[in-house]
Amino acid sequence: MQNKSLLKYFVILFTLISCVNEINQPELGKYRAEMITMDGSILPFNFEFLEKSEQLLMKVENGEETLIYDEIRIESDSIKISMPPFDAVIIVKADGEYLNGRYLKEESGIETPFKAFLSNEPKFRSNINANIDLNGKFKTEFRPEKPYPGLGLFTQNGNLISGTFKKNSGDTRYLSGIVSGDSIYMSTFDGAHPYLIKAVKIGDTIEGNLYYQSNSITKFWMVSDDNYELPNKKELTKLKEGYNTIDFSFKNTKGEMISLSDDEFKNKVNVIQIMGTWCPNCLDETQFFLSYLKENKFEDLSFIALSFEAAKTEEKAMKRVQSLIDRFDIPYPVLLAQYGSTDTKLAAEKLPMLDGIRAYPTTILVDKKGNVKSIYTGFDGPATGKAFEDFTIEFDKEIKRLLSE
Repeated sequence: MQNKSLLKYFVILFTLISCVNEINQPELGKYRAEMITMDGSILPFNFEFLEKSEQLLMKVENGEETLIYDEIRIESDSIKISMPPFDAVIIVKADGEYLNGRYLKEESGIETPFKAFLSNEPKFRSNINANIDLNGKFKTEFRPEKPYPGLGLFTQNGNLISGTFKKNSGDTRYLSGIVSGDSIYMSTFDGAHPYLIKAVKIGDTIEGNLYYQSNSITKFWMVSDDNYELPNKKELTKLKEGYNTIDFSFKNTKGEMISLSDDEFKNKVNVIQIMGTWCPNCLDETQFFLSYLKENKFEDLSFIALSFEAAKTEEKAMKRVQSLIDRFDIPYPVLLAQYGSTDTKLAAEKLPMLDGIRAYPTTILVDKKGNVKSIYTGFDGPATGKAFEDFTIEFDKEIKRLLSE
């Protein structure tokens, strides 16, 4: 009798759990998502829920970029969409064709209100013709009170605009939106960086704000200037006086200490990437390296990544590194150089032969004799168009020159 009662209990419990999961399954289809910035502005992006082999997927479109997130779980009354290898997650409740919840950076605890609804509606809409031509290059200055330089790269077709901002650290990846009269609206969402651009033309200058989720608003201005260029990325980070080599010893995800002075790296050209799993520009560079290795089978060329992680514990940091390795099938060592902080000043202490670390990623090219030949600060990703193409050509030439020496 007791066994029958127990069986009945589990049947009821299973039925209830199944009903809860069924209730909280989001409807499939295209959605318009909205995040709320710290001043109440709406940061929109488009995505689609679809099923493949009975697995729920979230497909995000950013201009020329398509991202797929497949780690989606129904937990109690919520839907949790994880975005590895980033520490970002969307947690929502489904109510018919509506989703309500939050976008959360788990390590920092920063939350941004999030909602979405079934819709084919674009991110931005306007019936006003564009009064601005944004085709070309724009000299940009962010944060005028403590300025740092940028370069706007945009393509416009009627009211539609797409492009990115290059900075010394990298780029803002794939922005897209509209020009309405004298105003500009663009946004993107890549899992790690929800960005919104709102700007207006005043005379010859365009002034605006770059919004980052709910905790940051950066003022900027820009002017058309097809001759403007940022400083050479190879001139921003240098070796300290008296150094011509680099060395380090850090753990891999198996707990083994790996050093550049190990036999497997001797008499080879070594590419050392300073990066983090939380950094989209680093992931763009990683994918470039993987494609380069796939197309170029050089036995005397090695890659090593040094990861600087925000995760508070070594265990969590190692899990993030292993997730990156697994997700992109990285064949070369990815070592944990630091956890608990991504502060570049702390990172520089791990590599004291450098005069500092100014950006993630930073990439160091070392010749077969162990001498540092080049240091690249930042990375111009695919969203930068010609800048990315120019870098790939320069990188290939330099690698082949070092291999021939």
